[in-house]
Amino acid sequence: MNKYIKIAMFFCGLALSLPVIWFFNSFAFGPGVQDFSKNLTGGYKLYRNSAHEIFVAPSDGWNSETAVIRSKVIKVNVYDDFIVAEKQGLKRRNPNDSSDTYEVPDENIKDFWILNTGKNYVLGNLNKTDFKRKLDSLHIPVTIELVDIYKY
Repeated sequence: MNKYIKIAMFFCGLALSLPVIWFFNSFAFGPGVQDFSKNLTGGYKLYRNSAHEIFVAPSDGWNSETAVIRSKVIKVNVYDDFIVAEKQGLKRRNPNDSSDTYEVPDENIKDFWILNTGKNYVLGNLNKTDFKRKLDSLHIPVTIELVDIYKY
């Protein structure tokens, strides 16, 4: 076989194999099967990066000046420029071990949050009564239903 034909076949095989290798690598390295992001309002998204790292943040990035709702968001909904959420508290897995910073859900702690995407502020750590009061003062229907993040 001609030397040039062999070289051409080699490069064709290489060109065809690279997309196949890239495709299968995307399964091994990348987000987990259960990880996702969902669009909310005002350029914000709901992010699920792990079982306990579920938060609301702008889709184009954020810094310490940006209003976000940190983990662990369990229910969410939107109304105009507002994102309303219910969070489950997290606690250190081993509070006596300073090297173990992993956090697990604390079933006893649940609070409510309201994020205004238009004015970049967040109201948080609200109990049910304060949450309803704030909804009313912001002209958000107090009957707004918070939807489980997996069903939203």
